[in-house]
Amino acid sequence: MNDKKLREYIQKKIKLEMSKNKNLTKEGIVDSVFNHIENILKKSNNKRYRADLEDIASKSPEARKAVEKHIDKMNNLEKDAAEAMALIDKY
Repeated sequence: MNDKKLREYIQKKIKLEMSKNKNLTKEGIVDSVFNHIENILKKSNNKRYRADLEDIASKSPEARKAVEKHIDKMNNLEKDAAEAMALIDKY
């Protein structure tokens, strides 16, 4: 997205949010816009990462097994991190 389009998008988003809620500050709206853009970039990166893993997995049965093992490790890591955060919140 080029600068002009990004600026236009942000201006439209600010006007929309301000029309919905008159108590919003410009800083709050800007934070909301940046959070939205960050989420879009994360989704894009995740899609690219998954596509790259699929490409690797398609090379051979051994590669598929390695990718599956990697995905399992990542899922377990995310699960363990969520459990750790739950414990931190609990105590």
